[in-house]
Formats: sequence, structure tokens, C-alpha cells
Amino acid sequence: MPRKTSRYTSNRRHTLVELANLVSVSRTTVRFYLSELGFRNCIAPKKPYLNVKHKADRLAFARAYESWTFEDWCNIIWTDESSFETGKNPRFKSGRSSVMVWGAFTGFDKSPLVIIPLDKRSARDFVTIVYEGVLSGFYFLHDDPKQLILMEDGAPVHHSSLPLQWRRAHGIEKLFWPANSPDLNPIKNVWMVVKDLLKHHSRPNSKLEMIEKIQSVWDTISIEWLRTLISTMPYRMQAVIAAGGGSTRW
Repeated sequence: MPRKTSRYTSNRRHTLVELANLVSVSRTTVRFYLSELGFRNCIAPKKPYLNVKHKADRLAFARAYESWTFEDWCNIIWTDESSFETGKNPRFKSGRSSVMVWGAFTGFDKSPLVIIPLDKRSARDFVTIVYEGVLSGFYFLHDDPKQLILMEDGAPVHHSSLPLQWRRAHGIEKLFWPANSPDLNPIKNVWMVVKDLLKHHSRPNSKLEMIEKIQSVWDTISIEWLRTLISTMPYRMQAVIAAGGGSTRW
């Protein structure tokens, strides 16, 4: 006989409404007991679609760097942009506003946080604001810059001719990065933590206040914790290989 499946099977992706319906109590009651048990609600991150080529590139990348040590990964300049929404607020006519930031770190240092204005997001602006404004100093003030390798994802602005020319003119080596691979970039974990910590702050009343709050959280991030994130890179490579280039839990 086929085994009966209980409707109470564990599912971390149940919504509050689904949980309330499962146990026939109010949403308020479910929320209270979940809070008492230390559970919190969150939106499950979506994993990027990976086609055959994506998986092949990820697998090739992982195999190429599976022998790298923690010290090797410390020499990568991990970079990324992230968008933070202020949320619905009547003070904004559109009801919503966002702030775009750029950040970077290695196993030795953390860059200043860069705010990228909404009207300054062209390739030329990126070179001026990010490369010349922060990356240049972050790179060349390192004890041995030639040991550093720049990591950037597949955002179009990173592949434009002006950023490419700037990197070549300044002798900055760039790491090949497989498409659709946020799970391999530890700075993605940083943004997740920053956004989580922002939930404990009062709602910002302006974009400027939002920037100040993001900056304050960024300032609290320690190099020790960033080094801990970097130390996961060998395990991420192993996970990609085990998944045949597929998605990982990271």
C-alpha cells in the first residue's frame, strides 16, 4: 500500500497563512509562538536559472580553483553593487525610493561604501565614481597590489569599453566570473546581513537617512567576519563540483 503523507510535513517555505490553516489557529497565534521559538519571517532568495552553459562554466571555474587556499582567496577584491529600498513611505511621491551602493573587501581590508546616484549609472560614471573614486586607492594602497585580482559579476557596466580600458591602463587583473553565480560571491552574504540588520532600525524618512543607516551598518562589519566568509570559498568550490555546476546552498 502507498504510504500516506501527512499534511504536517516540514516545509520551511510555508507562509504565515498556510501555517495558520494547517493547525487551525489564528495568524496572530502562529506569529506569537514562532517568535517565542526564535523563528523569523523572511523572503526565500530565488536561485538564478542555470542552463547547460552556465553549469559548464561554473563547473570549470570550480575545478580551476578547487586547490586555492584561504590565503589565495584573500587576494581577491570582492566587489558588488546592491540596491536598498526605503519601503513605502508617504513622503515619497512614488511611495518607494531606492539607494544603490557599491562595496568591496579583501582578506586584509574593507573599502569605503560608495553611493551611486540614480542619474550617475553610465559606464563613464562608474569609472569616475567607483574606479577612480574608491577602487584606485583601495588597490594601490595595498602592500602588494600586483597580488590582488578584481572580482566583478556580469553586470553590463562591468563589461563596457570604458571600465575595460581603465583596468588595462592601470594594470588591474580581473577574475573570470561565471554567469548567474551569486552563491559563489561572499559579498552577496554581506548585503544580506546588512539588509537584515537594517530591519532593526527605525524606518527612514528620507533617502539621506536611508544612506546614513546603510553606512552605519557597513561600518560595523569587521574584517574578521569578512575573513570568515572568505574561508568558505574552498567549500563553495567543492559544492559546485558536487552539484555538477548546479546551484549550491551558499
